[in-house]
Amino acid sequence: MYFMARSSLNISKHQGFIFYNALSFQCVWWTSVLFGNSALLLSIPLLVLHFMLLPWVETAAAIPRDLSTMLKIGLLGMAVDSLLTLASVFEFSAFPAWLACLWLHFAVSLHHSLKLIRAFAIVLQAILGAIFGSLSYLAGAAFHAVSLPYGEGVSAVFLTIIWAVLLPLFIKLSRSHRSMG
Repeated sequence: MYFMARSSLNISKHQGFIFYNALSFQCVWWTSVLFGNSALLLSIPLLVLHFMLLPWVETAAAIPRDLSTMLKIGLLGMAVDSLLTLASVFEFSAFPAWLACLWLHFAVSLHHSLKLIRAFAIVLQAILGAIFGSLSYLAGAAFHAVSLPYGEGVSAVFLTIIWAVLLPLFIKLSRSHRSMG
């Protein structure tokens, strides 16, 4: 092990970071859904840790890339959720600051643990978004993190359509920083 080539060490660091990113997102999702705004005590430090570890795994250029993606996708995701809340598709018992942080974690995952989805055809991206995007909200409702005033069925239809568009859009937006830099 001590005689491993430098390239295998880099692959190992990168794979470890991908695992960290996936685990971090899952921890943030679960704690946010179960504990609401109290989850920010974990979510924010995990996001800071992401940016502290990033230069160790990639180049320094990865920081502005992830920050740009986080800003674009995070704001767009929060805007979509705000519109759905205004349209009474969602109802929250308190302002969901945890949801904003969850969006930020999702955004940076697009460059790391969710990066493999970029290689998929846009139709498959849309199908994955429709299924897993909507299921995420339905699961959140099952844990009482959000209420669905229109009911699960109608809300699922809305969310399926929205996420079939959003995931491919988010993937395109996450790629756009690479072409600029």
